Amino acid sequence: MNGRIPDRAAALFAGAASHANSRSWTALLVALAAGGSALISPAFAILVLAALAAHALLRGENLRFDIVSLAGPTFAALIVGAFTGLAGAIGVIFVWRMFADCVWSTREAARLAAAAGRPGETSWKALAHAWLTPLYGLALVAFTAPHMIAGLPLDLPHVPVWVPLTAGVLAIGALFDWGLRRAADWRLGELAAAPAAHLLTHHILFMLAFGLMIDVSAGIVALAAWRLAHAVPLRQASLTAVP
Repeated sequence: MNGRIPDRAAALFAGAASHANSRSWTALLVALAAGGSALISPAFAILVLAALAAHALLRGENLRFDIVSLAGPTFAALIVGAFTGLAGAIGVIFVWRMFADCVWSTREAARLAAAAGRPGETSWKALAHAWLTPLYGLALVAFTAPHMIAGLPLDLPHVPVWVPLTAGVLAIGALFDWGLRRAADWRLGELAAAPAAHLLTHHILFMLAFGLMIDVSAGIVALAAWRLAHAVPLRQASLTAVP
């Protein structure tokens, strides 16, 4: 019995890692499909988001609505909106959502890395690259502001052209360095697939949603769909079932 426990536990952890890996790619495909639908039919894209939200509410077991976390962004949007109008208030909400989703994504990557036994990939330094792609997208949105989001104005402080250029160069450099390290891990047979897949889909999503600037509305829809697709938590295998 003692000899079978490590094998059983290893199989369970491998299954959980495979599930997390597939969930990352599934969430990306859902996000891209939702964003693509927003380019064709905004009304249908809203329907897709409503269906994803309903699925998350019905299937999620640990979902909670944190009103306190909304107080700060709402207050900031009201203050900015009082001085700059509705466009500025929506700009504040947009920045807050990008920041909140990036925080969640980096924490999820750290959790997956820790579960895979890779503590070196959980530090802020190891995850700094995950912030640079969203930063580049935000800088590009600010450079091309103002925008219209579902018929509502969105405005951010207009930045000079060197800001998105600098952010883009930093993002490309950091992404290349991260990709090179993961390629070396793969070559040595030490790649932690789950955190690598999550971070790769993270970069793809933020680059396609805002870095290429096809449509900001479609990017927002894709980002919302991505989070909703992750909202139903991964069911962890229970080690108590090990004989």
